[in-house]
Amino acid sequence: MSTPAFLDMQQLADRYGLSKEWVRVRVKQRAIPFSRVPGGRLVRFSADDVRAIDAMFTPEPVLNGPPASRAVAA
Repeated sequence: MSTPAFLDMQQLADRYGLSKEWVRVRVKQRAIPFSRVPGGRLVRFSADDVRAIDAMFTPEPVLNGPPASRAVAA
């Protein structure tokens, strides 16, 4: 089974484990990339849009503990 060329709001929400309302609000705020179907109000997400959203929400590595230069010798 192949991935559809475009995702709708519900499919995008399911992909990230979010609500459709979360996606709808971010589209309205233009906080995430999306495409509109020509001549209509339908919002769809292309593979490029999904990759851009993935990049926006990729977590940065977190260091646990103080930096090495500030470590206290015991």
